[in-house]
Amino acid sequence: MADGDIWNSPQLVYPTSDLLANPKASQNIRKAFDEACSCYRADAYTASAIMCRKTLEGICEAHGVSERTLASSLKKMLDSGLIDDRLFQWSDLLRLAGNEAAHGAGLTISQPDAKDILDFTAAIMDYMFSYRDRFEEFKARRIKPNQGRDT
Repeated sequence: MADGDIWNSPQLVYPTSDLLANPKASQNIRKAFDEACSCYRADAYTASAIMCRKTLEGICEAHGVSERTLASSLKKMLDSGLIDDRLFQWSDLLRLAGNEAAHGAGLTISQPDAKDILDFTAAIMDYMFSYRDRFEEFKARRIKPNQGRDT
């Protein structure tokens, strides 16, 4: 590096995104998340946070929870056992970040915060559309062979 050279943060050029929307999610949810990723790649971090919030709303609706507010929907998902306390905390923090991004005219979302918001949204999507059901299937398979046996 020569004196006076200035280096920017590296950017992923290919593949276009290291995050993919869960294929088991509905097309509307995948589209909202893909748009969040596009906003992030365009350095539109505040817009990315807003689209992650929209993705979260879609996840709630896909699981039959559509309360008047996203906060109420998340609380209902917690109370009904669809999500545990940790996932509720993640989701609620994403909701708050999305609210700030949408309603705070002078507020902007930083690149590291936008990346975390994207990553946690992808994790919630994977949990809600893949791992939760997959774990229940695994658990059901494991209970049958071991019934009546102490290990």
